[in-house]
Amino acid sequence: MVETGRGPVEEEITEKNVYDLPDKTMGFFPGQVVVDLTSSTILLVVIIALSYLIPVPLTEPADLSTTTYVPRPEWFFLFYDQMLMFFPGYALISFGATVIPLIFFVTLLAIPWLDREPGHSPLKRPFVTIIAFLVVLVVVFNMLLALTRIANFPSGSPVG
Repeated sequence: MVETGRGPVEEEITEKNVYDLPDKTMGFFPGQVVVDLTSSTILLVVIIALSYLIPVPLTEPADLSTTTYVPRPEWFFLFYDQMLMFFPGYALISFGATVIPLIFFVTLLAIPWLDREPGHSPLKRPFVTIIAFLVVLVVVFNMLLALTRIANFPSGSPVG
């Protein structure tokens, strides 16, 4: 509120003074909706234009009778694919593909309740720092093992 000679007057919030008045709010509609629709439309037009200007090259049709094709995972599944090598047979389905990833994700989801340290410094939070380091180490190590396995396959290229 701004005090004038006629009484208190509500100050209008603009983009320039929004940080000066943290308790006041700006309207979402129609300003933000127009910005979102405009940027989404521009992005859609760019993607459609690129798809027409630079078409994806197609290869030959799939040959179902071949036995030489070796399926390879995409790069973001390489670490998970490496677990197939650690758990052969029936143990793979129940343990390697379900139990270990479940334990991994439950541990990640439980970290906020296991570590209540209010600070953000990694030195003051050894539990979370060690967990994060181990997660990164396991993912990178599994990806490197998978890349090595694929590169050493007789008819394989480094990444499919």
